[in-house]
Amino acid sequence: MAKRKLTESSGSGIWVPALIFMAVAGLFAVYSVLWLLGRGFLQSEIDKWIDDQRAQGLVVEYSGKELGGYPFRFALTVDDPVYGQPTGPKWQGQQLQFVMQPWDWYHVIIRAPGRNGFSLSNQENEDASLLLGPRSAGSLRWDNTGQIRQLSIALDEAGLAVEGDPVGELDAFEFHIRPAPGVPDMLQLETHWQRIELAETPPDDLALLGRTLGPSILRAELDGGVSAFSETGDLARAIELALSRGGELLVPQLMLDWGPASLGARGDLSRQGGELRGNAGVRIERADELRAALATQGLLTEEARLAIDGLEAASTDGGFFPATLRGDGIYFLGQKQVDLPLEDYF
Repeated sequence: MAKRKLTESSGSGIWVPALIFMAVAGLFAVYSVLWLLGRGFLQSEIDKWIDDQRAQGLVVEYSGKELGGYPFRFALTVDDPVYGQPTGPKWQGQQLQFVMQPWDWYHVIIRAPGRNGFSLSNQENEDASLLLGPRSAGSLRWDNTGQIRQLSIALDEAGLAVEGDPVGELDAFEFHIRPAPGVPDMLQLETHWQRIELAETPPDDLALLGRTLGPSILRAELDGGVSAFSETGDLARAIELALSRGGELLVPQLMLDWGPASLGARGDLSRQGGELRGNAGVRIERADELRAALATQGLLTEEARLAIDGLEAASTDGGFFPATLRGDGIYFLGQKQVDLPLEDYF
């Protein structure tokens, strides 16, 4: 009797892992079928998009495209892509890669290995090009209505040329637009770079600053910006729309290093009674270095010295020199000091 019970126990012990294996295999088979169905759907949508773009008169060319990535992603690889207007701006390069996870249909990661770039040609400027580095990437997220919710661009390096002549190059550049965590209609913008190198020294008084900018950073927030950006798809128009609806543009951090000038700023801008109004704060680092550079060029006037002295004093202990923003410029102590037609932009 004991022997019979031992045999039955051994038999059930063998069936348990077998059943687990069969269940896992079944689930994997179901997942594989769903992945293949998803691949077919995406392939159909990609082909429809290409046909639609071509019907609108845009150029969509490639030497090959393949949709794979099984089992944990969908990965579209496009060789020798060309996309854009026949006689205007267009993308052209060696390869583009689009990656999407099967459980997230509203997010795609884009990579551009090899030699890729934008031709910015138009009737006024027929040979402008932006050449991107081999590790350039982007990220795009949208909602179930097709509206863009988040955009990120990361360039390891890039170079701009006009008529074949280099204009400048940059390293470690990033640009991000995204909703603020916990604030659904607050749009955040952040851009920063490690280095921008101009091909030529700036003219006139700016020559003393040199050809290298960076590292620098800009962070901004737009109240009401998520809905405005979803409606317009254009950042400048989104700012204008959000401000017209009573929103506010906030710049909590701006840092710019350009040769001997190292400046910081913050500010806010809104429409009050239909008029653009706001406040700003400016600070300076390495004031001695800027004074010395101006003195070397014979540009350290009494007015410039007093302005730098005032900025330096206000910048003590992390402070800012206050200014007022209006639609026509920047005001210090009630007097317009800088002509800046903000009304033309917002």
